Amino acid sequence: MGARSVRPKAKEFFAAYDFRILAAPTKRERSTIENRLKADFQVAQLHKEYEEGFLEQHRAHDALFQWQVAVVGGEKTGGDPDLAKLFLERNAQLLAPGGWTGVVVPSAFHANEGATGIRRLYLEKMALKCCYSFENRRKLFEIHSSFKFALVVTSTGGPTSEFPCAFYLHDDEWIFSEQQAGQALRFTLDFVRLTRGEHLSLLELRSPADLELAELAFQTGHRFGEVAGHLGIHFGRELHMTDDSWRFVPAVDVLASPGDPREPGLRENLLRQGYVVLYEGKSFWHFDDRWGDACRYLVPLASLGSRSEWVSALAHYRALHRKVASATNERTAVFCVVCPGVMSGESCIADARPMARPTSALLFLVSQANSFTFDWCARQLVGANLSGHIRDGLPVPLPTPDRFLSHCALRLTCNHAGYASLWKEQIGDAWRELDKAPFTWPVLTSEEERWEVRSAIDAVVADAYGLSRDQYEHVLHSFDRASGPNPYTEICLEKYDEFKAIGPDAFTKKYDPYWDIPLVESLPKPVIDLPLPNPERSGPQTTMELDAKSDGEDRRRRR
Repeated sequence: MGARSVRPKAKEFFAAYDFRILAAPTKRERSTIENRLKADFQVAQLHKEYEEGFLEQHRAHDALFQWQVAVVGGEKTGGDPDLAKLFLERNAQLLAPGGWTGVVVPSAFHANEGATGIRRLYLEKMALKCCYSFENRRKLFEIHSSFKFALVVTSTGGPTSEFPCAFYLHDDEWIFSEQQAGQALRFTLDFVRLTRGEHLSLLELRSPADLELAELAFQTGHRFGEVAGHLGIHFGRELHMTDDSWRFVPAVDVLASPGDPREPGLRENLLRQGYVVLYEGKSFWHFDDRWGDACRYLVPLASLGSRSEWVSALAHYRALHRKVASATNERTAVFCVVCPGVMSGESCIADARPMARPTSALLFLVSQANSFTFDWCARQLVGANLSGHIRDGLPVPLPTPDRFLSHCALRLTCNHAGYASLWKEQIGDAWRELDKAPFTWPVLTSEEERWEVRSAIDAVVADAYGLSRDQYEHVLHSFDRASGPNPYTEICLEKYDEFKAIGPDAFTKKYDPYWDIPLVESLPKPVIDLPLPNPERSGPQTTMELDAKSDGEDRRRRR
């Protein structure tokens, strides 16, 4: 029932000769076993034949199928051949003119980036009649209860005009019940294109109110990727926790005493020793770079070899967002501006070229991405990851008080002395925080103070999306928890009501003490000086030359 890629699986092949490869904890240990087995000529020859068999299949697929891979924005989607996608295209090929077909397939059909080509076939070249998506909680199939699958009915004679759909269903009897007419949503091909662009994936909406809200948000907003690109902001993945593990050093092996390497003093001291801190998705929260447990790993600067773009980015304040995220988590979209001297693992995505955009623009975008409304949009698409193609397709409004959003994000971000340079860059010598000594951190000390500002941001962003009060309340209640209602609904609605009552100017002056200070729109200068190379030193050091180990690892990753 599950989607299955058609590609050689070395671990499974070599397990026939040494079962221990299945239990090998790291890629390095698996490679050791694999190389030992391949030293046997007969095993190596059989493995070669095994791989050639898949190449022959791939050549056949290229000749027989044309919708397995699609190009979006100049990049191919599709990845390895997949049995479910091959079946779906073959199913369409065998359909007679005027014929109908119904199939049960993995939910990847309506959700995954890799199925873009198949969706183009079923939506644009055929007439999709319905798409009903189920969760397997009631064990309709003998597979894991979290697995999702879809009933898809289509016919020849496209393109699709309108079709009913429903998501998060559990009981197959629903298809034949009177509930169907009332619960099914009506999607049009125009709506699918509006919300998901060329990928044509379907928003997993639950109610007519969701459908109305989604249509409004996507009509009003601009695609995140386009806005980020216009502002000069580019996100990208940095270190892989497995492939780049050779670059990591446990923090406890370097720190003289127990501590959190995210603390400003420790981080600066580690930088002088030639180390930067490795952040994972669990290392930060909205406007909070020290959330959760202390970071586990450090990265010696010397291990970065010739990755000059990484080294240059390390000298700046920049944003991270969580990649690993679920629509059922407390929050799905989590963005944070972190201090210089920070790298990221693959569970989060980094602002990759901070030298190419004003920091005020980054603060402006992060303030919106941390709002409940943006998060609500993300939750309609995210399964297990807020990937780049999902993020870049989400709608972002462009509120007119952009200065207000940047200043509010700055005040929320500056939690400790490590952000003093950021404050100086954006605000200069101004300090208008009531009853607080100048330049003391954090700027906003209590949770109440922080939510006073966060709810003000949220209200401005909700209004920019064009949400009515009822629609905004619907968004906020979608973040209710099993333990109780969303604790921030009331304060967010109060701020929304106040914004609508007194207007943007008065609201801005009330909640932004720095409302009259213009945004800094120039490109940022490096905040820190990275340690210079020292060829006589055996420990970590910065180098712009590609050492042999880095060269080999980088070439293997590119292959």
